[in-house]
Formats: sequence, C-alpha cells, structure tokens
Amino acid sequence: MAQTQASGRGQSPEQEDRALFRTYGGPIEVELVPRLSRTADGDVIISGFFKRSTEISVLFPGRRAREIGPLDAHLRWIDSQARRAAVAARRPSPNPDLIRLPVKIKGAWRQRFWRDADDNETGIYQLVAARWAFTDQTGTLVQFGEAPAYDVSARQRPKSYILTAREIDAVPRSAPATHLE
Repeated sequence: MAQTQASGRGQSPEQEDRALFRTYGGPIEVELVPRLSRTADGDVIISGFFKRSTEISVLFPGRRAREIGPLDAHLRWIDSQARRAAVAARRPSPNPDLIRLPVKIKGAWRQRFWRDADDNETGIYQLVAARWAFTDQTGTLVQFGEAPAYDVSARQRPKSYILTAREIDAVPRSAPATHLE
C-alpha cells in the first residue's frame, strides 16, 4: 500500500491537499476524547469515536495543525471539569474515553495498518480533517480549518471506485435497439 504523507514542508497548499484528500466529504459527526499527540512532522492526532463505539483517530495535518489550539484548550477544559466533578463527588477520576466532545468534521477517511511484535496486523480508522466545528463553553459554534485547496469534484476517480446510486441507476445511452423479427 502506497504511503501518501504530506508534511507541508516545501509543498504548496494544493500539493499538500491533493496528497491528503483523495476523497472529501462530511460533515462527519465524531466524539473526540482528551488524548492528543503530535507526529514528527508536526501533525496533531486526537483520539475519538465514530457512531459512539468505533474507535478512530483524527489527524489534523500540516497547516491545519496550527489552528488546533482552541480545540485542544476546550478538550482540556472539559477534562478538568470532569475531574473536578469526580473529586467533588468523591469518585475516582473518569476514564478519558468517557469524556467526549462532539465535533463535526469535513475531511477524508483512510485506514492505517501496522504489524506488532507478534507479526499480527492491527488497523485503525483515521479521519483526516480539513474543516471542523464544535460548540465552545459559552455555547457558541466555532469553526476552524479550510476546504482543500483544489477542486475535489474535478479529481479523476480510480477504476476501483464504487459507483454512486445515481450512476448505478443510470440508463446507459447507446444506439437504439433494433428489433429483428
């Protein structure tokens, strides 16, 4: 499987986005948890859940990683609120997977696979974020990121691409049928 990593170093925004967003859709509703990490390229990865149970990671790549500050701050804030509530109720601190922030994301899905020490293949779904929105602590909807820097509708699809319902139901245009009697 070919790796399509775009670090953003020495690349135009269009080149970076062409490598990252082979498909583009959304908004996709996910729940992010306060577990954040950074890659060597400076990209940000936040763990989360899709449809409440499927564990995913959300990648905020390249120039979009610079806009992650308010989301990171809000995740830290809800984490501290949950921990304070647990201390006040004399309960143990909650599991970070139970502290979730609903976020709507426009981007592209991809799967990441790796082999562990026992040579077993493990995979996770990764959502590459282009744009995202969430409700902050004041109740205001805040939006960050930007759409891909190229026209995604003009992208040529690979032959293995699954047809849409409209394409499947389309009647092929061919020469009129001739009736032989």
